[in-house]
Amino acid sequence: MNPDDALPGLAPRRPPSAAARLVGLARTTASVEAIADLAALYDEGVGACLLRRRADPIVERFVDSALLPRDAERRLVVAADAPALGDLLAPGEGAEGPGAWLDDVRELVEIFAALTGAPAVGVRVRSGGEPMCPRFHVDRVAVRLVCAYAGPGTEWLDGGDVDRSRLGHAAGGLPDEASGLLREGAKVWRAAPFDLVLLKGEAWPGNEGHGAVHRSPPFWGRRVVLTLDALD
Repeated sequence: MNPDDALPGLAPRRPPSAAARLVGLARTTASVEAIADLAALYDEGVGACLLRRRADPIVERFVDSALLPRDAERRLVVAADAPALGDLLAPGEGAEGPGAWLDDVRELVEIFAALTGAPAVGVRVRSGGEPMCPRFHVDRVAVRLVCAYAGPGTEWLDGGDVDRSRLGHAAGGLPDEASGLLREGAKVWRAAPFDLVLLKGEAWPGNEGHGAVHRSPPFWGRRVVLTLDALD
């Protein structure tokens, strides 16, 4: 995944904004201000990229009325150059706004494919009330895009704030905040609805042992979450 070859659909790379520059070696999150700056993911030491987005009222109304009330999970594999997303909706689902929501998902697929150079993208939309992954963990993928359309977004930690020896079973069943996983003074990042988060995983070249540590928010309410994975 060479960034010079993997950005055919984005504007030419420009130097990261001041907000995207890492503060000290312990910080591995790049908070960026423009879509093109998501290419900061390729910078050494960056484990996560965050792009804040404003909520679209039409999309928001559709998600709240048609998707949020139902427990459902839908998965598709789509071609990067022509993503067909109609099967994300059940027949007749949503009287207002499904087109605007599908257009937004399609745009995210195209951005993600351009960024990664992937010929295909795995798309998953999940709505429900129980957290999928309530404990901090890493993913065995190269990179994953996460966007919550309703409810709080994913949470993650900077690399310097984590004691990785406490991940998984090594936590002894203790809550994340009590297991020693979070170092003293650790900041837990959280995305807001519509924000884009790119999480570099363990399968990113040269990133074994440094995958972004993240979890579903400890929120016992309903959420709608989109995830995208790069596929060969």
